[in-house]
Amino acid sequence: MSQKTKILPAALALAGLAVITALVIYFGAARVLAVLASVHPLGFAAYVMAQICIVLGLGLCWRMLLRSHHGGSFWLCVWGRMVRDATGEFLPFSQVGGFVLGARVINLGGVRMTDAVASTLGDVTTEFLAQLCFVGIGLAVLVRKMPGSDLVMPIAVGLCVALLASVGLVVAQRGTGTRLFRGLARKIAGTVGEGAAANMERLQAALDIMYGERDRLGWSALFHLICWLGTATASYIGFHALGVPLSWPDAMCIEALLHAVLALAFFIPGRAGVQEAAYTLLGGLFGIPPDVALSLSLLRRARDFLIAVPVLIIWQGLEAKKLRTAV
Repeated sequence: MSQKTKILPAALALAGLAVITALVIYFGAARVLAVLASVHPLGFAAYVMAQICIVLGLGLCWRMLLRSHHGGSFWLCVWGRMVRDATGEFLPFSQVGGFVLGARVINLGGVRMTDAVASTLGDVTTEFLAQLCFVGIGLAVLVRKMPGSDLVMPIAVGLCVALLASVGLVVAQRGTGTRLFRGLARKIAGTVGEGAAANMERLQAALDIMYGERDRLGWSALFHLICWLGTATASYIGFHALGVPLSWPDAMCIEALLHAVLALAFFIPGRAGVQEAAYTLLGGLFGIPPDVALSLSLLRRARDFLIAVPVLIIWQGLEAKKLRTAV
């Protein structure tokens, strides 16, 4: 990896932090802090609990794609998902880095490497398809409320492009994406991954079995959609904690369009700055003052940080213990 490649994530993160700082200053640090200070502890606790319920649902979605006789308990999948999200959002890795580490966690928990890789790819795919459906619902709400909005056309075009990409993603997993799987297997477990990469038949067989169980895929995609709708509920709770009497459909629309924007900024660690700018823009469409919309973004970061820090500490401790055992 070149020096420029190593520096780029840090540079993007710093640029994002600069955007956050500029937005806070522009909209008034005192007003933003006043809005945040107005949040009742019970309101913030409900906001955090809503996210924890979503994580439990995401763990269930992943568990549905693992064959029962190959290990992978519900709680292991929940833990793997928490590590995936925490490392992907808060460490200087790309989102792909989070996928890799999440698969490694369930592999160390007893799931075969090929099943860990196959189920990760399947989980990412079903979540992506559910996300497209979620964005489509949000777009429909936007068209109904504001048919003349300038956001309608670019989001509609982006959604069509993403649908085509999802078809390519599924086709790649049905036998034509060998290089992708080999590279991912190597990244997941280093030298252990070499064994998985060298035997692509096993990995492809695991994928074929998973895609042959269409009922599991269907349930996983459905529950992913429910989890996406759960993020709208969490957003609804967050807005009300800030004193904004936003309706649930409006909160769902904001959340759906937010994720459409965030998907384009996957290469920026934590989407620093992008999330804040998107909340400010989308909130304005629904009459939410910019300082309040910005406050929700900061409240969201506080919630995610509160969940991610213990996960990262425990994960590092388990990795260190594994290393000592191996030595």
